[in-house]
Amino acid sequence: MSPKRRRYLYLACAAMMVLPTLAAGRSPSTPRIGLLAWSSCGGPPNEPGLDEFTEFVRGLDDLGYKPGETVIFECRHAGRRYDGLETAAAALVRLPVDIIVTTSQPAGRAARRVTDTVPIVTIVSGDPVADGLARSLAKPGGNLTGVSYYATELTAKRLEFLKKLMPAITTVGVLANPEVSYLPFEADTRRAAEQLGLGLKIREVSAAAALESAFATMKADGVQAVFVLPDLMLAWESDRIAALALKYRLPCMAWGGWYAQEGCLMAYSADYDEMDRRLAFYVDRILKGARPGDLPIEQPTKFKLWVNLKTAKALDVEVPRTLLLLADEVIE
Repeated sequence: MSPKRRRYLYLACAAMMVLPTLAAGRSPSTPRIGLLAWSSCGGPPNEPGLDEFTEFVRGLDDLGYKPGETVIFECRHAGRRYDGLETAAAALVRLPVDIIVTTSQPAGRAARRVTDTVPIVTIVSGDPVADGLARSLAKPGGNLTGVSYYATELTAKRLEFLKKLMPAITTVGVLANPEVSYLPFEADTRRAAEQLGLGLKIREVSAAAALESAFATMKADGVQAVFVLPDLMLAWESDRIAALALKYRLPCMAWGGWYAQEGCLMAYSADYDEMDRRLAFYVDRILKGARPGDLPIEQPTKFKLWVNLKTAKALDVEVPRTLLLLADEVIE
């Protein structure tokens, strides 16, 4: 479990325990927000569920919303399966809910397949226009809006940082989940690698159980580092990926800060907490009468580089001072 999930464990468990009570006693006029989760909607302590939405809930609190008083949460989850997202979204629509909130493009995409009338507020990881989720970023149209962290240069920047770390690198192993092949990250990686003169060994992994063999194969193929592409399953397995990278002595560059906090060598991404909180702004606007199709999909302006010096030492990798000066967070 990532440090972020541990940090929010208490809040998540406490919030999920009161959700059924809040929903049962709600006023008919109280807005009902559907949370479409990847992992869980409560249960054992190691599966709190609501941590996917903690910053969003905090954002609503900053805007004056009080759970159980001025807004009600309903949560349905996919059980960490992509084919479960659409089922969970359909369950929210049947309740019904006034808005569906998600924190990933696969979840937003699943909700969009289920309904074209219930407003959907989501974080988008790929290109929402190319994926058919919006007509344009400025005026999405339809019933979906939110925040995008996608930019083609992000993938190239991650590879550039890896090249700065290891100037002699020639071959990079790529972890990709074929279930999200519609997202643009693999194509972006191929283009960026070609420009940097890097060879790629792409390993498709659709289940956590296949991670060990993927690392063993990449090591046998002579890769010198591992590059993790955005994916919900891989994100949930960040601690295992970090451990395997250390076991096989492969520097790992990932797309979310929690990977570096778990032990991967580097990560570079937008500020996810900030994006989660920003979703509350969209919900507030929609509850006050705005149409989701009229609310522009925002793109991030803040990006962070994480470097784990403890991992670098374990791998006998010397991090150049120029790279450390660029880092927003150095883990020692």
